[in-house]
Amino acid sequence: MFIQNNPLEGPGTLADLFRRDGLDARVVGADQAIPRSADGPVVVLGGPQSANDDSPRLRAQERLIADCAARGVPVLGICLGAQIAARALGGSVRAGRTPEVGFYDDVSPERGSTIFSGAPDPYWVFHWHQDTFELPPGAVRLASSPSYRNQAFVCGSVVGLQFHLEVDADVIRGWSAALAGQPWADPRNMGDPGAHLPAVGRSMDSFYSGFKRAFGL
Repeated sequence: MFIQNNPLEGPGTLADLFRRDGLDARVVGADQAIPRSADGPVVVLGGPQSANDDSPRLRAQERLIADCAARGVPVLGICLGAQIAARALGGSVRAGRTPEVGFYDDVSPERGSTIFSGAPDPYWVFHWHQDTFELPPGAVRLASSPSYRNQAFVCGSVVGLQFHLEVDADVIRGWSAALAGQPWADPRNMGDPGAHLPAVGRSMDSFYSGFKRAFGL
């Protein structure tokens, strides 16, 4: 199940991977109520909000993540979703040092990470964020970058990724249009999606294999 926080930020390539593996690929739209519980993997997607916003819908997502964590249901938080997950488990969210927007080859997995086992170091991702999270109690850092020490974590059955691996050509086209003219979106990092998307896809394949392996999916 995918929890959407912005119509522009859908499940991308993850939807096909979920359907291929017989997992629940339905999308809870950005204007729909958040379920109280879930029995299969939950993916909380990104959005322009701050995880610290005074929003009943964001708090409902925190309650869902906490319920899943208590029952061992796998959760994957992406970008805003990772920040919501960090808060749900007792971590915090604050402004980062600098916005990161575009394709970057700068994320390095921590040594010994089983979820990122076999991933290139560093590897390609798509960033679109300016906030960061502090690790929840008991969490283990999975990846970092020069600008953001906490790029990914695991805490029980919950995984958070500050970056995007799920992007496909349609997603990037929509995001590029939304980012056009923004002073903090450096066009040098947007690059040529046709050149970078295959590398991001390989990063996703490596991560998704590790995610499934870690939680027996």
